[in-house]
Amino acid sequence: MSPKSRLWRVYVLPAAVFQSVMIGGGYGTGREIVEFFTRFGVQGGLLGLGLVTACFAVLLGVSYEFARVYRAYDYRRFFRELLGRAWIAFELLYLAMFALVLAVIAAAAGKLFEEHLHWPAALGMGLLLLAVTLLAFYGRQWVMRILALKAVLLSAVFLVYFIVIASSASVQILSEVGRGEALEGWMGGALRYVLYSSVVVPAMLFASASIETRREALISGVVGAVVGILPGVLLHLSFAAGYPQVLQQAIPANWMISQLGIPALTLAYLIVLFGCLLDTGLRFIQSVNERLEGWRLESQREPIARPVRAGIAILCVLVSGGLSYFGVVNLIGRGYGTMAWGFLVLYVAPLLTVGVYRLVRRNPAFAIDPVKPASQSVR
Repeated sequence: MSPKSRLWRVYVLPAAVFQSVMIGGGYGTGREIVEFFTRFGVQGGLLGLGLVTACFAVLLGVSYEFARVYRAYDYRRFFRELLGRAWIAFELLYLAMFALVLAVIAAAAGKLFEEHLHWPAALGMGLLLLAVTLLAFYGRQWVMRILALKAVLLSAVFLVYFIVIASSASVQILSEVGRGEALEGWMGGALRYVLYSSVVVPAMLFASASIETRREALISGVVGAVVGILPGVLLHLSFAAGYPQVLQQAIPANWMISQLGIPALTLAYLIVLFGCLLDTGLRFIQSVNERLEGWRLESQREPIARPVRAGIAILCVLVSGGLSYFGVVNLIGRGYGTMAWGFLVLYVAPLLTVGVYRLVRRNPAFAIDPVKPASQSVR
């Protein structure tokens, strides 16, 4: 492999995948940035985002190294190595988190329909969930090809938005930054964000398969953290132009873009955001079915029949649809905060204690270390 190719596979690809899942799943509505950063003041939010970057640099680096040493590039094998028989607890938490995520996107869709089409929010929620269910079985492949570029398109929309708002409201943004407002609680908000967002790391470990040394793993973690959090920093800074009114908006990014008075940009954002919401829902339904399919195949049973898949999808939609009535603000503020504790107990704490101990005991040197087959893994 050429040096340029290794540079791409070891540092650029993992960072791009991490940024993609963060943008598509977290930054799209802007509500998470407001909830965990902007509401603590512009300076407080910047401090929080800096802390998040440092935490993800460690979390990504250690996760990449653990995956490399134990050849665990899918999350099920990763947690079997890390938690042993307790891996099933993370499985249940993982599914619960995605049920909450599906509820959040349904609530966001309802809000968008209500604000822009003046339709009842319940209708918007129902249409999105219905589309997710149908496309998961009848049109998923071609839809996924179209939506594969969702993060790139959303990034392009946000880039245009950043340029426009930075040129038109730079004085206000600099004024808010200069105030140096950092309200109490910014550190707690940042740590909660890291914990519940950590769910994306085990799901993207496939992108780290080309990493060969511990040094590469740790450096790649730093690069990924900086690249992944940078859009959040820019989004937070842009919210300074609408501070403090932006704090009260259910979908802050939509509100800020609408305030610019550029219909084409607003329409582009809404289309790409709806695509992101739809894609997230499709991925959730598919992940549930794939996990159940994996359990059956491991037990040497028949694959899940299509009617059963449809029933599982309908059940997921009903549960998430019910949760969506709590609204975007409450679901993100309370639901995600609660999930954070689960990921601390089942992922972050074990990885940074037992995981680090096993890695150091296995080989303390920053060098290419021979990796034993999984059956010979050090316990």
